[in-house]
Amino acid sequence: MIDCAVKHDVPPGRLYPESDKPQRSPFFRDGDRIIHTSAFRRLIGKTQVFIKPENDHVRNRLTHTIEVSRVSRQIATMLGCNPELAEAISLVHDLGHPPFGHLGETILNDILHEEGGFDHNVQALRIVTLLENPYRNFKGLNLSWFCLEGIIKHNGPLTSQIPSYIQEYDARHNLKLDRYPSCEAQIASLSDDITYNCHDLQDGLRAELFTFEDMIKIPLVAYFHEKKQGQDPTAKGVQLNLEIIRNIFDYFVMDLKQTSKKRLLNADLKSSEEVGTYSDNIITFSKEALGELNSIRKFLWKHMYQSQGILRGEDSPKKIIDGVFDFFMANPDELPDTWKWKLQADQEQKARTIGDYISGMTEKFVIDTYRGKAI
Repeated sequence: MIDCAVKHDVPPGRLYPESDKPQRSPFFRDGDRIIHTSAFRRLIGKTQVFIKPENDHVRNRLTHTIEVSRVSRQIATMLGCNPELAEAISLVHDLGHPPFGHLGETILNDILHEEGGFDHNVQALRIVTLLENPYRNFKGLNLSWFCLEGIIKHNGPLTSQIPSYIQEYDARHNLKLDRYPSCEAQIASLSDDITYNCHDLQDGLRAELFTFEDMIKIPLVAYFHEKKQGQDPTAKGVQLNLEIIRNIFDYFVMDLKQTSKKRLLNADLKSSEEVGTYSDNIITFSKEALGELNSIRKFLWKHMYQSQGILRGEDSPKKIIDGVFDFFMANPDELPDTWKWKLQADQEQKARTIGDYISGMTEKFVIDTYRGKAI
């Protein structure tokens, strides 16, 4: 492992001290705790891009998470970092997403504006430190310090407008918010970028939101298409399209590896602590690859994301979430028994508690609840 990787034998820094398990590293243990949560299992019923997809083959939030965890483990291994930590951070990175994807997040943020809003990264922290309670001796999962910092800092330090729950938790368990996260957290974040951009191209094609003729306007797609045509002029169809997307995936993985390896060698960081105080993210793409990634993002925004905000022929996500929230605010006794005690413990947090409950729902469940109770 490189000097600045988080080592397997480092003290995990859990809020509540626990004895180590010799058969598992602290970070493998984190990953196990995450995948055994109810919140993780419910990701199968949550939107990645498509709201109530008619096509069973497109990604949901769970399949996306699994793909990110595999990519991050691969890149961490190639760079000599800690693959088990990178994997654990990837497994937890989307745990806080509500039903209906980013649209659902916007709706809940508006609803909970006076309570500090809603952010899926903050919600992931709430889930693993407060809402999931499988253990008798503490609330949450008691994940390692490094996994928790990866949840909230995978995009960089937090220095302003820090959400209230992060401040509250940080006061008990100092996450060094003003420092950069570990190499492994940075790897998990960029693995997410690689994964969703590539699989959204595949899913968009499969869902017929755009054609390959549309997609070939992306410079990197055009480059690999021309290269494949030179190798085999008869190549065409679904297998050619998938091969090109795999080539794009490999391009970003190798660019991230090579660019980051050079930066790590030049920086000569001696510990994970030095990663935190470095002047910038140490794990990054080249400028050329970032340009290619932005071209794909622009294409997907125009041809895919803007078309996914409506449930065709049904009530809108906003009407559904607003309706369910208003119903439980007026009828808190209708909440499940496992949630009623939370209201009894803190009536001032009524709106937040109901927001927590709704954010954990799958799309099918929130729609069924809306039809069964709110209308």
